[in-house]
Amino acid sequence: MRSQKYLSAVVALGSNFMGLVGAAANASEASAARCCAALELAFSNQTYSQTDQADLYQQSVISYFSVQDRLTPNCIVAPKSTQDVSKIVGILSNGSCQFAIRSGGHGLVVGSSNIAIGVTIDMSGMNSVTLSADKMTASIQPGAKWIQVYEALDPLGYAIPGGRAGDVGVGGLTSGGGNSFFAARYGFVCDNVKNFEVVLGSGHITQANNMTNPDLFTALKGSQNNIAIITRFDIVAFKQGDIWGGTAIYNNTTIPKQIEAFVKFTDNIEKDPYGSLIFDWLYIPAQNAILVENIYDYTTTFRNNATDYPPAFSGFAPTSPIGPPSSNTLRVANLSSLTGELNSPANVSNLYATLTFSNNLTVMQRVAEIIDDELNFYKKNPFFYYASVQFQPLPRIFTDHSLERGGNVLGLDRDNDNNIIFLLDMAWNGTQYDAQIHSLADQVMTNLTTYLHGARALKDFQYINYAFEDQDPLGGYGNAALAKIKAASRKYDPGQVFQELVPGGFKLANAGKGTSIGLA
Repeated sequence: MRSQKYLSAVVALGSNFMGLVGAAANASEASAARCCAALELAFSNQTYSQTDQADLYQQSVISYFSVQDRLTPNCIVAPKSTQDVSKIVGILSNGSCQFAIRSGGHGLVVGSSNIAIGVTIDMSGMNSVTLSADKMTASIQPGAKWIQVYEALDPLGYAIPGGRAGDVGVGGLTSGGGNSFFAARYGFVCDNVKNFEVVLGSGHITQANNMTNPDLFTALKGSQNNIAIITRFDIVAFKQGDIWGGTAIYNNTTIPKQIEAFVKFTDNIEKDPYGSLIFDWLYIPAQNAILVENIYDYTTTFRNNATDYPPAFSGFAPTSPIGPPSSNTLRVANLSSLTGELNSPANVSNLYATLTFSNNLTVMQRVAEIIDDELNFYKKNPFFYYASVQFQPLPRIFTDHSLERGGNVLGLDRDNDNNIIFLLDMAWNGTQYDAQIHSLADQVMTNLTTYLHGARALKDFQYINYAFEDQDPLGGYGNAALAKIKAASRKYDPGQVFQELVPGGFKLANAGKGTSIGLA
């Protein structure tokens, strides 16, 4: 039994703590208000708030892909150039104002590209796509979405390794590594960046490439918003015509044979690196059915008749044990068409969570059993819009290409295995269901992690663009890669602007401390 004196002390301590929290919040509001006033003076037509140019403010807020990231900052500033970004960062840094950086607005970690108390730098207006005169480099600003990139390059007969869904932004995907249809040929998207133009925490504009600031160049390939604001990506371009691809829908009774074909495909990508595959199981409560949706893309010429599949996908062809799909959109088309097809439903709340494991038939079969149990449990909780589990090949050849191009900080060079990226993707309507959705996600991630850890199949790598807010993707890069990011942060951001004034996303202070989701 606690004494009255003890309880009174606890109450007093709690009151003092809440008072400190309130004071800190008031101080943040005050500094944000000062910075918004300064931005309004410097960028009067480009600074929006709920009381000044409110229509533009609202357009920015509601343009975020996921409902839960539609926060309402004190003001939003929309730069038109790198010089604007430089001046904006100087104002925010000198005013000690917290801020967020938004490119495409597709990130699902709340606060990673928006902020509740502070300033959001909305880069969506900086979205130009330019192919160099020698056609070897595409220069792209971070606010562009991948559909804009492909729409610019398709008519010219050129492409770059880029996002597979057209509505995803260039900035977030590339700074987080970036998977693409071309990964087995060229590595991750970040590996194909020849030069980054960046604004540092001081407001200074600089370049990062193999010759200039090479340590920064490497550290930017996977570190997201931890070091600088990237204002231009110069990415290797190559000739590219239309490709074969699309989606194919199957009954869930095909899953056992699909698993066998998927594992074989992942182990043999290096023999035909033109193939790209996403193996997706989708449960939609409104239909009360689990479907298989495979996303096939073959990045070289293939113009056989509609019933033929490229050699890489022979294990999935209509004549294979899997049989023909119940429906499909398979065709020869350009990247704009194929990536536009893969846009996700917007205006709902979303959750991603991820892990990586060895490509092994026995492991994959047991993972399928766990997923099947979980999806059957989900059927008893039909308050979500959909639940999807995706399996994506992560073969060693991706990393080999990365190393050929100078390396990145994803840490995959430590692993010689062919692996699989797992993505749990859930969408729902209504904040009243947030806690239940998170509980369901934690349950499936815990069960998978427990099994995979016991089977010695679980990998450290957690793809940062798919990670849940409580996961530790930076820690999963490993000590050596994390040390490179931290060293670049200290060198190029000595004032720690991107650690202290940019609170959103996965921060270095928390890296390596583990994860609270997916642990038993």
